[in-house]
Amino acid sequence: MPSYFSGFDCALRKAKGSMAAWLDGRKVLVGLPLMGLFSFYIYSLTLRETKTQYQSNQFSFDDVRFDLDYARYKSNSGAKFDVSRQMLRFESRQNVTETSKISHAKRLPKAIIIGVRKGGTRALLEFLRLHPKVKTCTREIHFFDNNDNYLRGLEWYRQQMPDSLPGDITIEKTPSYFVTDKVPKRIYEMSQNVKLIVIVRDPTERAISDYVQVQLKKPDRMPSFETFVTKGEELRSSISAIQIGLYIEHLRKWLNYFPISQLHFVSMENMTITPSVELQAVEKFLNLEPFINEKLFYFNETKGFPCFSANAQGRNRNSGCLSAEKGRPHPVIRSNILKLLRDYYRPYNQELYKEVHRDFGWP
Repeated sequence: MPSYFSGFDCALRKAKGSMAAWLDGRKVLVGLPLMGLFSFYIYSLTLRETKTQYQSNQFSFDDVRFDLDYARYKSNSGAKFDVSRQMLRFESRQNVTETSKISHAKRLPKAIIIGVRKGGTRALLEFLRLHPKVKTCTREIHFFDNNDNYLRGLEWYRQQMPDSLPGDITIEKTPSYFVTDKVPKRIYEMSQNVKLIVIVRDPTERAISDYVQVQLKKPDRMPSFETFVTKGEELRSSISAIQIGLYIEHLRKWLNYFPISQLHFVSMENMTITPSVELQAVEKFLNLEPFINEKLFYFNETKGFPCFSANAQGRNRNSGCLSAEKGRPHPVIRSNILKLLRDYYRPYNQELYKEVHRDFGWP
């Protein structure tokens, strides 16, 4: 082959090499920015998802943000849920964005009505709902006294709460909490600052009301009240209907975890006669602005219980009177049985009066 062809071929190969290098350089110049943009896009998506997940796992409680982590641990008795380990990180309210401050969210309760059964807990909850800053659960959650629910975790419990704004007070009601031994410790592990409300009534009348409710559910299987609470001449003091009325015995278990200043006792008898007075005391206990007054109620002679007046319309979904199940008439009880019950409860009642610094005036 002539030499000039070989020279041309060599030059062509060099040109091709230069062109390839130039194209590779262009690929790099174009590819690097594209790769950067793609990486930034993926990062922004990840950041957005993380932020959303982070915000969904937070709640506002006493003007503090809690970042929750849910853990289970093993013990000799099997898997248990350790609520105390969930309070992992606190952030000051200055770190809360303005958006989160005004948004609705489900928050853990700042107050819990813990008892007592047949003491007027439903009426108390409905009356408190009149206050614009109070948000309440519509049903009993049974989180702390039911192991199956408790093992679902604190996040499940929070999701049962109503939506609320910062500054609102969420209240849950489960009357069996007061008499269940494991509940005080579990609530303490959730929050050492939660406020506890107990509405009590004459334990003798409470036992009769308890009996009436069970009798309505099992009319053919329930004996008379006298037979139900006695065996011969003795009181069957070990049955649940009697035991619940030993308020001081149950209270002592709560005082192992909470100071008496964190418990507020409401008198059902007084709430029946002057509901606004008892509810104003609850408002003060919860540090709420005064709102509830006597104009929101009227006394229903037929039911023997206060109902919502026209002034309460729009403030409560159950405007008017409570359901027909509330305020059921009691059967006439023989006087000797009433005396037996009152004599049994009297020393316990006196101890309760001293502990809570209030005389409820029960016979």
